[in-house]
Amino acid sequence: METVALTRNPMETKVRNIALSIYLMGIFMGALDHGIVGPALTSIVSTFNISTSWGVWSFTIYTLLFAVSIPLMGKFSDRFGRKQIFMLGIALFGIGSLLAAFAPNYLMFLVGRSVQAIGTGGIFPITAAFIAVSYPQEARAKVMGLIGVIFSLGSILGPIIGGYIIQNLDWTWIFLINIPISILVLVSMSALKLPQVVMKKPVDFAGIVLLTTVIFLIMLGITMKNIILLVIGLVVIPMLVVIERRAKDPVIKLNYFNSKITLLILFFSLMSGFIMASTINLLPLFIETTFEVNKSTAALGVTPLAITSMIASLIGGNMVTKHGAKKVLFIGFVITALGTLSLTVPTTYNTFLMVAGIIGFGIGIIIGAPLNILIIQATSMAEAGASVGLLSLFRSLGSTIGPTIAGIILATVTDGFFYLSILLGGLSIISLGLFTLLKK
Repeated sequence: METVALTRNPMETKVRNIALSIYLMGIFMGALDHGIVGPALTSIVSTFNISTSWGVWSFTIYTLLFAVSIPLMGKFSDRFGRKQIFMLGIALFGIGSLLAAFAPNYLMFLVGRSVQAIGTGGIFPITAAFIAVSYPQEARAKVMGLIGVIFSLGSILGPIIGGYIIQNLDWTWIFLINIPISILVLVSMSALKLPQVVMKKPVDFAGIVLLTTVIFLIMLGITMKNIILLVIGLVVIPMLVVIERRAKDPVIKLNYFNSKITLLILFFSLMSGFIMASTINLLPLFIETTFEVNKSTAALGVTPLAITSMIASLIGGNMVTKHGAKKVLFIGFVITALGTLSLTVPTTYNTFLMVAGIIGFGIGIIIGAPLNILIIQATSMAEAGASVGLLSLFRSLGSTIGPTIAGIILATVTDGFFYLSILLGGLSIISLGLFTLLKK
């Protein structure tokens, strides 16, 4: 594996670490934005005089276009340069924030959220790719763990900062605070010289259009529980395959799907998103209905999960360096299975908080360094952006499918939380069973 020569002297090491700090600042911004908008939903609905069902589209459109953007931005980072595409992502995020803050109507607000989402998709996979090619193998996993730490920190602080802004300032400041941070990141990154050999090949425009169509229709179909949109999205996939086989530099490398190892890694990423999103989205409702507490107390009940997830991301990165990514990922799924299955047993509120912490620790390991390291090991270093982008896409897809299926279970099955816990634990166990296929 090749590693960019940023470690030959102290000055180059300093540049590499400064660049890492800037990339992680972008991760923090994106994570913060995922949670900071939630507390403002009521204010947004009131300002634009729309129904709550329309207001939810501020999250839906963001989720859809974020998923579309991830693999494309990852691919573009290999084609045009990580620094350039990261800066483009930050610029789009800032512009989208500005449009959302000063939107004269709800349609323009959604345009702003869309631009934000596309920009954010250029932040996450590029940071992981930068770490992969810039740090030696013995340090790579440890540094990769920082992504999970920063993301968890942003996810924890997002609702808190959002709530503070709503109580003390106009809701538009939820978006306006992104502007100076975006400018700071852009100025800081523009001053750095980061070497990268880019691939000079024709852009696969047809593949980009078809891939965007497939992801958008499938994600929208799942989100809206619309079988027609889902089927149309699946029908377009064979057309995408034909186009990608003919492309000189396909936006999606089909040989990724010919490898048993790569397919397993993508499946594990799908499961990680499914379990993570289902747990985070539905634990507050579980707490509220099981322990008969108010919504604010129920929301705080998820805090142990968020904190242990952050800690586990850091610990997991160090464990990968010592024990290897496969073993650490296996441990993560074991802990997640034990935690989710524990929810099937009647418990007290204090015991539940301990269980939530266990689940968070397992999730933190799974979504941290191991999967990123495994996908990079299984693919070419020159395609680090594209491969990590595809990994992130599958996690995002799982994050959409999970809460949707969980919602259906809770709405249609008596004692739905019991069966949902069985499902999440079962998926973890299935993932553990598939680990035998990862052995060479």
